[in-house]
Amino acid sequence: MLMTHPVIHNSRMAYATEPVSWVFADECHRATRRQDGFVTPTGAVLRRLFLIGVLTEVHVQNSRAVEARVSDPTGGFSVSVNHSYPLVADLLAAAEPPAFIALAGELAQKGREEIRVIADACQLVSREDRDRFICLCAEDTIRRLSVIDDGSREYMQISEMVTHALYVTGMQADTGDADDQIDTVVTIIEGLAGTKGAALDAVIAAARGAGLGEEITRAVLTRLLEEGDCYMPTNGTIKLV
Repeated sequence: MLMTHPVIHNSRMAYATEPVSWVFADECHRATRRQDGFVTPTGAVLRRLFLIGVLTEVHVQNSRAVEARVSDPTGGFSVSVNHSYPLVADLLAAAEPPAFIALAGELAQKGREEIRVIADACQLVSREDRDRFICLCAEDTIRRLSVIDDGSREYMQISEMVTHALYVTGMQADTGDADDQIDTVVTIIEGLAGTKGAALDAVIAAARGAGLGEEITRAVLTRLLEEGDCYMPTNGTIKLV
């Protein structure tokens, strides 16, 4: 069962007993670990995370242990499910990427590894659910930014992140030409793709050389994944359909 959050109310969802937070992937990965949880640059304190994004990868490790990757317009979350939550593992294992999915779980980090979500609840959702959730995250992020407003480089980067996230939902116009950006990224993937696809890092680097920032490139890739024009056959690899 999945907890309720302020955007989605569903009779199949149950309330969690522990407070839950939501932030974009990019800001989550900027967080530092402290005794009270993970603290982001805008001051969000994260212990449990709720997110809605695009399921782009699923890897069944063994019986009832699943690894997955869920992307939002700003980046991605690594997700793990252990044997303690067999229904969650079964749902993820049966899901066919790309798919819109809602997840909740505790955050964990080993050493300098990427922060990951240890999922204990999940549910397949719609694009509309995802878009409303992005708007919720954007509103909360803007509210936290308004308190800081220090004009720092990181402040500007997070502000741009919000703009690009809203652009993916169609809630905000982007300064560039969306069709040209999509054509550029598709051409880059075609040029770099081998039999197994193109390395994601190489695509981002080539797009940067073509004048597209990483945030825009990731937003374009998210849209291509959502629309079924490409998929991720392995971690860090993108391939056109």
